[in-house]
Amino acid sequence: MGIQQASCDLNTVHIGAMLRAAREEQGLSFPDISEQLKIPTHYLAAIESLDKDALPSLGYVLGFIRAYALHLGLDAKDAVARYKIEIECPKNLGLRNRPHYVPKNKLRLPRGSFAAGMVLSCMIVVVSWYGWKTDANSAQITTPILEQDKSWTLDSIEPIQGDEDLIALKAVGPSWVHVVDKDGIVLISRIMVPGEMFETKRDLAPVLSLRDAGAIELYFGGKRLGAVGQKGESAKDIPLADVAQ
Repeated sequence: MGIQQASCDLNTVHIGAMLRAAREEQGLSFPDISEQLKIPTHYLAAIESLDKDALPSLGYVLGFIRAYALHLGLDAKDAVARYKIEIECPKNLGLRNRPHYVPKNKLRLPRGSFAAGMVLSCMIVVVSWYGWKTDANSAQITTPILEQDKSWTLDSIEPIQGDEDLIALKAVGPSWVHVVDKDGIVLISRIMVPGEMFETKRDLAPVLSLRDAGAIELYFGGKRLGAVGQKGESAKDIPLADVAQ
């Protein structure tokens, strides 16, 4: 079941309401979803009501929404895109079918302010353009495009046993994961969601850093070695090839 193009149109049902409708249609409760995806029930409720003040940082929330939409059979990519736009929509986004009135204040500017306003507007445009360009460049470095990352799958299939050179990471909970090879090339740098798996080769000498060591399990040659560390603890610069020995 696909999701329509993200929009602030007040006549369009927002993504939180669509997730709620899909969940209720399948007869699922918040505890049912939470048990499967390891997402707290109060976060699920906040997602459905688009209450971003009750949610953690955007990176974690997008991982939650991706996993939630996939679990309900919705289009995860469109769900994430809709959420990014709709959380910036007016606060009355959920009051689509109710009459509403937005008062308009009349403002009279003093003489000569028009020219000053034009100069100020030009300055704002220039500053905003440089800021946008800087943010875009930063995003290209820190946020890999999912469609180009061919090393992960969103399923619960275990790694194939027998390949002694294969090292795999499997998410049992959401966690930011960063892996570089021996040449410093970034293999993955993003939040993994429950059920997601990342695989690499031992001869690449991968080095792992992550935010929640208890949310990521390590596999070597298809054999499960267990969680990388304790739940809630972060870890940095772990040589996976040495751990796997």
